Amino acid sequence: MDTNDRSRSGDAVARVHEELRELILSGRILPGQRLTQRELGERLGVGRTPLREALRMLEAEGFVLSRANHGITVAGLDLDEAEELYAALLMLHAPMVPRATREISEESLARMAELSALMRGRPQEARDFHRDHAAFHGLHEATFGPTLSKIAQDLYRRLSRLQRFYYRGRRIPAFAVELDRALLEAMRDRDGARARRVQELHVLSSAIGLITDADPWHRFGPLVDAATGLGITVPLSADGTLAPPVEVTWAVELPGYEPVTTDYVVDVTSAHVHSHRGRKLDPL
Repeated sequence: MDTNDRSRSGDAVARVHEELRELILSGRILPGQRLTQRELGERLGVGRTPLREALRMLEAEGFVLSRANHGITVAGLDLDEAEELYAALLMLHAPMVPRATREISEESLARMAELSALMRGRPQEARDFHRDHAAFHGLHEATFGPTLSKIAQDLYRRLSRLQRFYYRGRRIPAFAVELDRALLEAMRDRDGARARRVQELHVLSSAIGLITDADPWHRFGPLVDAATGLGITVPLSADGTLAPPVEVTWAVELPGYEPVTTDYVVDVTSAHVHSHRGRKLDPL
């Protein structure tokens, strides 16, 4: 195979991968649905080789499951997987966001501001909202370095499947947009400690919100352990569950930082928050 043939083959795989991914995320192919290569090939107008490669990529990303004698099926909402992904994202972002705050360019900050404005103006169940949200975080994650940036992108891709599956027909919580704006403000001020706190609150709120809404009796483990390792106390109930809003304490108190709360997490780090419960984000 010459260079041109390999290029065309790679383009075909990328196209099929993206089309199948969008069919899954949009709900046109449903969780638990069995996929056959013959039907997919006819639907997409593609041969077996690029289709097999695309399906292997989707399996690696957690979109489909392949089991002997059962063929290929679309993955559903696995809350244990969701918790592990959020835990990994928390551990990655906590030390790297301060670096991003120092190193991100003014051009990237300007683009983040544009995306923030777009997200505030979009219906929060819209497909474009998820795309803009990923692009927003991709701009500051690009400063992590090529390897860590790639890991972050993979985590977001896998979380995107779970989020879009769960929130299909629902509105994304208002705090997602408001905390993105708070992160942007902290980065503009070059305040790495504040940016880290906002992002930690964002990840914890997203994780606790999605998981407890889907299953109030979910027993938490990896997320709480990851938070503990970062100096964040997330108090579990005796049975291992969490009942929002969860009162979370950070080991480090930030001078001048006005804590915020979401519907799922309350920052009770300082005595001021215990008496006033902080500044609550208003719904959009």
